[in-house]
Amino acid sequence: MIHCAYRCVLAGLCLGLPSAAIAAGGAGPDPLLFDVDLAICTAIVFLLTLLILRKFAWGPISAGLEKREQSIADNIATAENAAEEARKLTAHYEEKLAGAADEVRAILDEARRDAEHTGQQIVEKAQAKAAEESQRLLREVEQAKQSALREISDRSADLAISLAGKIVAKELKTEDHAAMIRNDLSKFSEAKPSDN
Repeated sequence: MIHCAYRCVLAGLCLGLPSAAIAAGGAGPDPLLFDVDLAICTAIVFLLTLLILRKFAWGPISAGLEKREQSIADNIATAENAAEEARKLTAHYEEKLAGAADEVRAILDEARRDAEHTGQQIVEKAQAKAAEESQRLLREVEQAKQSALREISDRSADLAISLAGKIVAKELKTEDHAAMIRNDLSKFSEAKPSDN
């Protein structure tokens, strides 16, 4: 708005209108008339305005716009680089995640195999221990049986010798002989076997 007022004043000065005509508010110049002085003055004012704007406005505005355009281009390039880096990192982490999942599966498989192997070893050791214990018990039973048989054999030999001694010492009648056998048999059955 202020620029328009300055232009009007400059146009008035260039045209050389008398200040009285401007002040009186007269009809003023005819707009259809071509005034060479006015055209030259307007051209000069236009060129001066153009030069001033070019020096003080368009240069800085143009430089500011170029700087802003370069900044935007740099920001776009930076964003594209960051996006590409993010894609690479994402791919890298997905690879690591897949590798970790494979590693976890491998560890679990190995742990399962180890557990099965350990379980098998425990079963085998338990079976071996049970077989060993069974053999030991069988040996003890066999030893106890042999000991009992030896004791029975020793007692029967002692009884037979005792019986033979009694038979030789006295002549026996059939009834005495049967009574003696019954008596010795009852003594034999009453005798307790040893705890071997």
